Amino acid sequence: MRASVALSLSLGATIASAQLQPRQTTSIPDFVTNYAPLVYLDQNDVYLPSDIQAQLNNTYPALNYTALPKADVPSPLLLSDLEQLNILGNCGQNFDACPIYLTSKDNVATDPPWLYGVLPDPVTGKTVGARSCAIIVNDHGGGLVDAYYMYFYAFNYGSVVLGQLLGNHVGDWEHSMVRFKEGIPISVWLSQHEYGQAFTYDALLKKGPRPIIYSAFGSHANFAVAGTHSRNVSVVTVNDYTSPGPVWDPTLSAYFYTYTPSSATNGTFVPSDATTPTGWLYFEGRWGDEQYLDSDPRQVNFLNASIAWKYETGPTGPLDKGLNRTDVCPNVSGTPCTTLSVLPITSGSSIPVTVTRTTSSQYSVPTGTGGGNSTSSRSAGPTSSTLTSANGAKGLNVKIGFSFWGVVVALLVW
Repeated sequence: MRASVALSLSLGATIASAQLQPRQTTSIPDFVTNYAPLVYLDQNDVYLPSDIQAQLNNTYPALNYTALPKADVPSPLLLSDLEQLNILGNCGQNFDACPIYLTSKDNVATDPPWLYGVLPDPVTGKTVGARSCAIIVNDHGGGLVDAYYMYFYAFNYGSVVLGQLLGNHVGDWEHSMVRFKEGIPISVWLSQHEYGQAFTYDALLKKGPRPIIYSAFGSHANFAVAGTHSRNVSVVTVNDYTSPGPVWDPTLSAYFYTYTPSSATNGTFVPSDATTPTGWLYFEGRWGDEQYLDSDPRQVNFLNASIAWKYETGPTGPLDKGLNRTDVCPNVSGTPCTTLSVLPITSGSSIPVTVTRTTSSQYSVPTGTGGGNSTSSRSAGPTSSTLTSANGAKGLNVKIGFSFWGVVVALLVW
C-alpha cells in the first residue's frame, strides 16, 4: 500500500474538490487521443456513462453492510480522498479481501435517476458536465506504450435467464486498451465480462484513425462489431447486444494519467495537471453495493442454488485491471492471448429500437416509445425477442436449446 494512505483522515477535509476543467494532456502523447476508440452505446441502453465523482456523492462507504462511522470518513467524500478508505478496511493491496463497498444511498430497485448517467451530446459525443472516463498511459520503454481507456457507468443491468433478471450491480468499470509501437497503434484490447478479445488495430472498424467499439446493452461489455454476441454461462447461452446508437467520445470528458508500475499489482499514477484528482485510483474497495443478502427482499437467489443472484457485488477500479500486462490481453494464468486479425461474424442483428432519447443533460432518463416521460417508462412492452424485468427495464434475450427441466437439473449440479 502506498505510503500516502497513512495520512491522517483529518487531512481529507483540506483536499480541494475536483472540478471539471478543460482537458489538459501536457504529459500525454498526442497519439493517445488521436487513436482513442470511439464508443457506440447501444441504441436501447438506458444506463449511460456516468460521472465518477457522482458515484461518491450518491453512495456511502460501508463495511459488513454497515456504514462507516461519519467521523472516520471525509465529508464530502471526494475522489482525492478515496484512497484513505483502504486504511479502514485493512486492505493491504488485496482487492479480493478489501471489504469496503461504496453503497447506494437510495434503494436501487426504485431506479434513482443517478443510475442513468449522461447521454453524450449528439454533436460532439461529450458527456457534458460529467467526467466518465480515465485515460491511463503506461510507457514500457523501447517505444512500447499502452493506453488504457477506462469507462465508468453507475449501473450494470444484467441478463434474463428463464424469466429471471440476474447479475445487476451498482457501478461498472469497463475498458479498452490500445498498444502502440513508436507511436503507431498495433493492437487493441476490448474488455468483456470476465475477460475479453484482442484485435490488431488494422482489423477494427474506424472513423478516421480512431477505432470504433460497441458497448453492449446493459452490461457495457465492449465488442468490435454490432449485432448479437453469444456466450456460454454453464449450460445456458446468454446474448449480448450491440448497435450503432449514440456516439460517445470518452476523451472529451476524461481524467488523464501516466502510470509507473512498482509491482504486478501496484504503481504510481501521475495526473496530467494539478487539478486532476489521483487518490481514487489507489482505492482497493468496490464501486458499488456488496451483494445483497438472501434475506434482503430485493434479492433473488436463482433456483435457490446459490449459483447466481439478481444483485451482485460492485466492481473493483482501474488499478485491478492489469495495467502492467505483458501481452495486449490481461495476464490470466492458463489463458492464451490470441490477437484476432479479422472481425468476428455475429450470430444475428441487434434488437429493434425501443428507447427514445430526448436530452443530453446529466441524469438523462430515456423514455420508451410507448409514450410518457416518467422515469419508469423507459422501454416498450415485451416482444418475441425481449423480456421485461420487474422494474420495467428491458432484459436480454436468452436462447435455451433444451427443456426447462433440463436447464434446472444442469444448473443445480453446476
